[in-house]
Amino acid sequence: MEYTTGAGLNTSKCCLPNTRRDLLKDIQNWISSTEEGAPCILWLSGTAGKGKSAVAHTIANWYIENSGLGSCFCFDRTWQADRRRDKIFTTIARELADCKPIVRRALAQAVRDHDGLKCTPDITKQWQELIIGPMSIASKAIAAPMLIVIDALDESGETDSREVYSLEN
Repeated sequence: MEYTTGAGLNTSKCCLPNTRRDLLKDIQNWISSTEEGAPCILWLSGTAGKGKSAVAHTIANWYIENSGLGSCFCFDRTWQADRRRDKIFTTIARELADCKPIVRRALAQAVRDHDGLKCTPDITKQWQELIIGPMSIASKAIAAPMLIVIDALDESGETDSREVYSLEN
């Protein structure tokens, strides 16, 4: 399966110590919430330069240290050739599979059932078959949530980011 290298966590982008404490605590509470019907997706938005990437990298780093990070994918407009939107979910799927053997087995079955998934540019199909399907199977056996952090989606290009945003529904 095609995937992107170098698009993961960068600890040099984390928040400075003792900054953004309230926001970080709110995000931690959201992640650990067991409330029925709680949203599965959190969009952190704001204008450029307000620290969204620092928050994303801090949360990702936190959950790596606590064995809860499934994947961290960071777009960067200077690396667009390799961090294209058609590699986002193949990369995330691979990282999720590396974290949990049950996800690896479910993903392997999905790829066996639909061989074209390994190279399709159809991100809706990738999302459904490589992420939602295997995670639905694996979620029955995984007690804690698996966190997926996507940073700087807007740097993937307007059309690409709109397509990924639409998958929320």
